[in-house]
Amino acid sequence: MADELTTKPTIETVLERIIAFENRLTSRFDQFEKEVAARFDSIDNEIDRVASVAHSTKAEMLTLRADFRELRVQLREVLPVLQSS
Repeated sequence: MADELTTKPTIETVLERIIAFENRLTSRFDQFEKEVAARFDSIDNEIDRVASVAHSTKAEMLTLRADFRELRVQLREVLPVLQSS
């Protein structure tokens, strides 16, 4: 067995090491890609949540504006009565 290791052609040993390195590198890139995809998914979810909050806030503001318009109309109807008393 020791003779096989010492007589094995150098190019085969180098190629095996290159292939092993490539496999490790591919594995690391795959893991990195999964982590990045998970982070982007998390960011997408957070953006969706913020957009939802912004939409509901806008809807509430529009409701408040309508309420203030209605209040203004009601005050204009009541204020002349109060001023003449």
